[in-house]
Amino acid sequence: MKKNISGCLGALGFFVVFGLIGGGLSYWGWNILQDAKASASWPTANGIVSSSDVSHTTDSDGGDTYSPEVDYQYSVDGQNYSNNTIKFGENSYSSRNKAEGIAATYPVGRQVTVYYDPNQPVKAVLEPGVSGGSYIVLGIGVLFFLIGVIVAPLTFIFRGRS
Repeated sequence: MKKNISGCLGALGFFVVFGLIGGGLSYWGWNILQDAKASASWPTANGIVSSSDVSHTTDSDGGDTYSPEVDYQYSVDGQNYSNNTIKFGENSYSSRNKAEGIAATYPVGRQVTVYYDPNQPVKAVLEPGVSGGSYIVLGIGVLFFLIGVIVAPLTFIFRGRS
Protein backbone atom coordinates (compact mmCIF):
# COMPACT_ATOMS: atom_id res chain seq x y z
CA MET A 1 0.00 0.00 0.00
CA LYS A 2 2.78 2.44 0.95
CA LYS A 3 4.56 1.63 -2.33
CA ASN A 4 1.43 2.59 -4.32
CA ILE A 5 1.06 5.88 -2.45
CA SER A 6 4.67 6.91 -3.07
CA GLY A 7 4.33 5.90 -6.72
CA CYS A 8 1.15 7.95 -7.03
CA LEU A 9 2.80 10.95 -5.38
CA GLY A 10 5.77 10.59 -7.72
CA ALA A 11 3.46 10.48 -10.73
CA LEU A 12 1.55 13.48 -9.45
CA GLY A 13 4.81 15.37 -8.92
CA PHE A 14 5.96 14.43 -12.42
CA PHE A 15 2.67 15.69 -13.86
CA VAL A 16 2.85 18.95 -11.89
CA VAL A 17 6.46 19.66 -12.90
CA PHE A 18 6.02 18.79 -16.57
CA GLY A 19 2.57 20.39 -16.63
CA LEU A 20 3.82 23.67 -15.17
CA ILE A 21 6.94 23.81 -17.34
CA GLY A 22 4.96 22.79 -20.43
CA GLY A 23 2.16 25.22 -19.65
CA GLY A 24 4.59 28.09 -19.08
CA LEU A 25 6.57 27.36 -22.24
CA SER A 26 3.35 26.98 -24.23
CA TYR A 27 2.09 30.35 -22.99
CA TRP A 28 5.41 32.03 -23.79
CA GLY A 29 5.57 30.31 -27.20
CA TRP A 30 1.99 31.31 -28.01
CA ASN A 31 2.87 34.96 -27.30
CA ILE A 32 5.96 34.73 -29.52
CA LEU A 33 3.83 33.29 -32.32
CA GLN A 34 1.17 36.00 -31.92
CA ASP A 35 3.82 38.74 -32.00
CA ALA A 36 5.33 37.16 -35.12
CA LYS A 37 1.94 37.08 -36.85
CA ALA A 38 1.07 40.63 -35.85
CA SER A 39 4.46 42.05 -36.84
CA ALA A 40 3.73 41.41 -40.53
CA SER A 41 1.25 44.32 -40.45
CA TRP A 42 3.04 46.65 -38.01
CA PRO A 43 3.99 50.16 -39.13
CA THR A 44 7.62 50.86 -39.95
CA ALA A 45 10.24 53.36 -38.92
CA ASN A 46 13.71 54.07 -40.23
CA GLY A 47 16.46 52.73 -38.01
CA ILE A 48 20.20 52.38 -37.87
CA VAL A 49 22.32 49.45 -36.68
CA SER A 50 24.53 50.48 -33.75
CA SER A 51 26.25 47.14 -33.12
CA SER A 52 26.45 43.78 -34.83
CA ASP A 53 28.24 40.74 -33.49
CA VAL A 54 27.90 37.02 -32.77
CA SER A 55 27.73 35.63 -29.25
CA HIS A 56 28.92 32.13 -28.40
CA THR A 57 27.84 29.84 -25.57
CA THR A 58 28.72 26.26 -24.69
CA ASP A 59 26.25 24.11 -22.78
CA SER A 60 27.10 21.54 -20.12
CA ASP A 61 27.34 18.80 -22.75
CA GLY A 62 29.89 20.77 -24.77
CA GLY A 63 27.43 21.86 -27.47
CA ASP A 64 28.13 25.22 -29.05
CA THR A 65 25.45 27.79 -29.80
CA TYR A 66 25.92 30.97 -31.81
CA SER A 67 23.55 33.92 -31.81
CA PRO A 68 23.62 37.01 -34.00
CA GLU A 69 23.46 40.09 -31.75
CA VAL A 70 22.22 43.16 -33.61
CA ASP A 71 21.36 46.38 -31.77
CA TYR A 72 19.49 49.13 -33.59
CA GLN A 73 17.95 52.51 -32.86
CA TYR A 74 14.79 54.01 -34.27
CA SER A 75 12.35 56.81 -33.52
CA VAL A 76 8.55 56.80 -33.33
CA ASP A 77 6.66 60.07 -32.87
CA GLY A 78 9.81 61.84 -31.71
CA GLN A 79 10.60 59.20 -29.07
CA ASN A 80 13.88 57.30 -29.44
CA TYR A 81 14.00 53.54 -28.94
CA SER A 82 16.58 50.80 -29.15
CA ASN A 83 16.03 47.10 -29.64
CA ASN A 84 17.87 43.92 -30.58
CA THR A 85 15.13 41.60 -31.85
CA ILE A 86 15.91 40.37 -35.33
CA LYS A 87 12.89 38.07 -35.65
CA PHE A 88 10.39 36.45 -33.31
CA GLY A 89 11.39 32.90 -32.50
CA GLU A 90 14.61 30.94 -32.58
CA ASN A 91 17.70 33.12 -33.02
CA SER A 92 20.39 30.65 -31.90
CA TYR A 93 22.25 28.31 -34.21
CA SER A 94 24.68 25.43 -33.95
CA SER A 95 26.51 26.87 -36.96
CA ARG A 96 28.82 29.84 -36.43
CA ASN A 97 28.61 30.55 -40.18
CA LYS A 98 24.80 30.83 -40.03
CA ALA A 99 24.94 33.31 -37.14
CA GLU A 100 27.77 35.29 -38.76
CA GLY A 101 25.84 35.42 -42.04
CA ILE A 102 22.82 36.92 -40.30
CA ALA A 103 24.95 39.43 -38.35
CA ALA A 104 26.76 40.38 -41.59
CA THR A 105 23.38 41.30 -43.10
CA TYR A 106 23.20 44.06 -40.48
CA PRO A 107 26.60 45.82 -40.38
CA VAL A 108 27.10 48.78 -38.03
CA GLY A 109 25.77 51.97 -39.60
CA ARG A 110 23.36 50.21 -41.96
CA GLN A 111 19.98 51.86 -42.43
CA VAL A 112 17.22 49.36 -41.60
CA THR A 113 13.46 49.20 -41.71
CA VAL A 114 12.14 48.59 -38.21
CA TYR A 115 8.68 47.10 -37.73
CA TYR A 116 7.24 48.25 -34.39
CA ASP A 117 4.14 47.47 -32.36
CA PRO A 118 1.91 50.56 -32.63
CA ASN A 119 0.62 49.95 -29.09
CA GLN A 120 4.11 49.41 -27.62
CA PRO A 121 6.71 51.00 -29.91
CA VAL A 122 9.49 49.63 -27.71
CA LYS A 123 8.59 46.18 -29.14
CA ALA A 124 10.13 45.95 -32.59
CA VAL A 125 11.66 43.55 -35.08
CA LEU A 126 13.80 43.70 -38.22
CA GLU A 127 12.37 40.60 -39.92
CA PRO A 128 8.58 40.55 -39.44
CA GLY A 129 6.22 37.64 -39.81
CA VAL A 130 6.16 33.98 -38.88
CA SER A 131 9.12 31.70 -39.51
CA GLY A 132 9.74 28.09 -38.56
CA GLY A 133 11.54 29.32 -35.45
CA SER A 134 8.38 31.11 -34.30
CA TYR A 135 6.90 27.71 -33.39
CA ILE A 136 9.85 26.24 -31.45
CA VAL A 137 9.04 27.41 -27.91
CA LEU A 138 5.34 26.60 -28.36
CA GLY A 139 6.21 23.14 -29.70
CA ILE A 140 8.56 22.35 -26.81
CA GLY A 141 5.96 23.56 -24.32
CA VAL A 142 3.22 21.39 -25.81
CA LEU A 143 5.60 18.41 -25.85
CA PHE A 144 6.46 18.84 -22.15
CA PHE A 145 2.79 19.22 -21.26
CA LEU A 146 1.82 16.11 -23.23
CA ILE A 147 4.60 14.08 -21.61
CA GLY A 148 3.20 15.01 -18.20
CA VAL A 149 -0.38 14.31 -19.24
CA ILE A 150 0.49 10.91 -20.77
CA VAL A 151 3.15 9.58 -18.37
CA ALA A 152 1.41 10.47 -15.09
CA PRO A 153 -1.82 8.52 -15.82
CA LEU A 154 0.18 5.57 -17.15
CA THR A 155 2.17 5.54 -13.92
CA PHE A 156 -1.08 5.46 -11.92
CA ILE A 157 -2.38 2.59 -14.05
CA PHE A 158 0.77 0.47 -13.88
CA ARG A 159 1.36 1.17 -10.17
CA GLY A 160 -2.19 0.12 -9.46
CA ARG A 161 -1.56 -3.27 -11.08
CA SER A 162 1.49 -4.13 -8.97
